Amino acid sequence: MNLISVHDLKFKYPHSARYAVDNVSFEIERGAYVAVVGFNGSGKSTLARLLCGLEEPESGSIEIASGSRIGIVFQSPKEQIVSGIVQRDTAFGPQNLGLAKGEVELRTIEALNVVDMLDRADSSTSALSLGQTQKIALGGVIALLPDIYIMDEAVSMLDPESRKDILDFVRYRHKCGDTVLQITHDLDVIAHADTVIGMDCGKIIFYGTKNAFFADKKNTGWIGGPVLQKKDRSSVDFSGNIALALCNVTFKYDSTAQSRGVEDISFDLRSGTLTALTGSSGAGKSTLLEICAGLLECGGDVFCSGGRPAFAQQNAKAALFENFAADDVAFGPRNRGVSGKSLLETVKNAMRLASVPYEEFGERSTFALSGGEQRRLSIAGILALDSDVILFDEPTAGLDGVRRFEVMTMLRSLASDGKTILFSTHHPDEADFADREIRVEGGHLVSDSCDIPCDFLPARESQETAGKSAGEIPGIARLEPYPSAGMLKMLRNISAGLSGRRRERRSAVERLPAVLRMIIFAVLFAFSLASRPWQITLIALALSLAYCALAGMPYRKLFPAILRILPFLIFFAVFQLIFRPALADEVRLTTWRYFTVTPSKLLFCLESILRTVSALSCISAFFVSTNEYDLTDGLKILLRPLAVLRIPVRYLILIVEVIFRFIPLLVDEAASIIKTQLIRGGLGQKKGFMARVRALIPLIVPLVIQTIKRSETLADAITMRYFK
Repeated sequence: MNLISVHDLKFKYPHSARYAVDNVSFEIERGAYVAVVGFNGSGKSTLARLLCGLEEPESGSIEIASGSRIGIVFQSPKEQIVSGIVQRDTAFGPQNLGLAKGEVELRTIEALNVVDMLDRADSSTSALSLGQTQKIALGGVIALLPDIYIMDEAVSMLDPESRKDILDFVRYRHKCGDTVLQITHDLDVIAHADTVIGMDCGKIIFYGTKNAFFADKKNTGWIGGPVLQKKDRSSVDFSGNIALALCNVTFKYDSTAQSRGVEDISFDLRSGTLTALTGSSGAGKSTLLEICAGLLECGGDVFCSGGRPAFAQQNAKAALFENFAADDVAFGPRNRGVSGKSLLETVKNAMRLASVPYEEFGERSTFALSGGEQRRLSIAGILALDSDVILFDEPTAGLDGVRRFEVMTMLRSLASDGKTILFSTHHPDEADFADREIRVEGGHLVSDSCDIPCDFLPARESQETAGKSAGEIPGIARLEPYPSAGMLKMLRNISAGLSGRRRERRSAVERLPAVLRMIIFAVLFAFSLASRPWQITLIALALSLAYCALAGMPYRKLFPAILRILPFLIFFAVFQLIFRPALADEVRLTTWRYFTVTPSKLLFCLESILRTVSALSCISAFFVSTNEYDLTDGLKILLRPLAVLRIPVRYLILIVEVIFRFIPLLVDEAASIIKTQLIRGGLGQKKGFMARVRALIPLIVPLVIQTIKRSETLADAITMRYFK
């Protein structure tokens, strides 16, 4: 019996000249396991969105058996998380189904146990690694007990062990009678399917059984791509000049973060070599790459030849600044002074190397490209910098087999041309393809396939013994972090605070019931705003500062923050001096045209400043001592009388949860954009006020666009969790 029937389906996105899904027809039986395969941009994800009802077809029809519940795991797991707390996110779907509290709790526990995340039930979703986030996304779908599982490249960025666990569960659900539709590029995933649907340019080019698919060798080459040949490392020459060296590098995140950073890592890389950095999710690979790029202030030393390394982040979307693809690739070289014909040739060459040819992609909108195309374009933007040392964080994640082979071949070609390449990967065949494999686990270097000892440290020590600086070693210089690395640290701290990560020691206020905390805050905040005259305002300020102390808000952080906003408060106070009328028969301290200073005006300005400082202190203390978990609990109790009157207070609670989830996401997005801006020569590295203003535009524009897109994807996630 058919569960899903699709007939003559057509769909294209606004402002697009071609159909993303073009005249597609197929049928899926109940209990089937279907693999949807195709190149990046072939229409697979769009088809999944159409099946879920997130997009409306232009023509054609989709018929799904009545009463069937669909659960979808998006390609990007962060886009699927609704709540800031793990167990609350998992419980969100069952709550929307109107289940009893006991049933919701049971489903939440079972789902988290299935994805091996029960021990993280009270953790912040923003503090999880990518692999853990993917598990939580799947857990939220499992808790719905759907009839149809749609998996959109759901394991493309996971380490092999996590990937195997998730795929094993999906196969288990299929054996239990559920229907699975898996969008994938992996041949081993296709091997477990019953039916294969192959897509290209929005059309179905293959529709048949798994056996028929594998019977045609062209299909395996088309999807899996050419096989990467294992490198014979015995023939690799490691006698070249040292291009990058790490000496006793250590970096630690705060104690509540899931990743602990890296500790005491040393190795050097030689010119013209290709090195793979491997390890499980959260092992420290991305942290190590950011240290090598100068984006993190760390203990130990980093040395590099030929200037700063270029770094391609894993978050490809955050690396795109301009509206058109060619302009985006030109962003970095233009900041380095390249112009005219040289700039055009640089852009064309970089786009050719990254398999996004200028002739086809040059005038296409960067934000209308598929995920795989955006990844290749972001790589082109880094290649255009023509750096001697290039770092790549998961450069093939989400790419189809052919494109993956092209990217790996490109890395090999760059190394052959004398570039030094370091890339992270979860694919064993990519690691075997490299000249060398360095593996990290738990922030420690656990293995290195290169058995030649690192001779940079002895050379450095001999230089220092001779009384010379380590930075004076010929051909290599100490790599200092970017001047704006402190801004990235500030954003990390903001994200940690907004995401509700708990401190190890709880303050006196934190130990109070959530509803009592909210009442205390409301009273103090209202008193701060309403306090008159200045003597009462001083009392309000004293109470606010005492509240900060009891809430665990350190004065060493509060007072500098107040000093930073004090110039703005004084600026507005000047306006108040101008427009506020003086009292009758009051002494004029000074008069200049319409500007008059009197004692009452000065007292009024002082009161305004004190009230503002008092109110901001209350807000800071409240958010330090009250995370999303506590706030939503307190709101539920306070709004219970309204709920009895059948007023839909759940909407207000959802808004609070979304805010706590959404703002940390945007802060992290801003950090990713800043990182790529720094690497590509933007963000005010040129001198002059106007140069700094112009440099901020490429930061603001993509952040605004990402805010809109995040809002849309969050709305989709809420919809697919059956919120009504």
